Amino acid sequence: MIEVFIKQAEMEEKYAKELKNMANGLKHPVLSAIFLAISKDSEKHSELYKSMAKLLKEAQPFISEEDFKIIKNTIDDHIRLESIMLEKAKGLLLEANDSKIKLILAAIVEDEGKHHKLLLDIREKIAKIETLTENMLWDMIWKDSPWHGSPGG
Repeated sequence: MIEVFIKQAEMEEKYAKELKNMANGLKHPVLSAIFLAISKDSEKHSELYKSMAKLLKEAQPFISEEDFKIIKNTIDDHIRLESIMLEKAKGLLLEANDSKIKLILAAIVEDEGKHHKLLLDIREKIAKIETLTENMLWDMIWKDSPWHGSPGG
């Protein structure tokens, strides 16, 4: 899988550069913006593929309780903001009359929904699980120790 992830990352990077070059040459502001946005998604995908390759190649450090608190608070703030932005984009979509504007707003609504769900999943399925708490550390040191802190038992 590592080699596949690395190849995918390279392909996404190449595709992102091609789209960015094309977008920068366009005079139409909406088409340029759409192709730039897609190129950024490809850059993001490349980074994610690289991170998965790294995850499989190297042991990953635990997340400290302090870092988890920072991550959780930041993600909680972003979840709240994404929810607000999602509702605003939905409202704009309902108000829009122009089909081109509706198309772009629909794409934004879809992205905001994905971001919201992804942040919830990251908080619960990655950050929380990868956190090493002080209680876990003490359990690893003493729980299965035959001496339980005293010489010879």
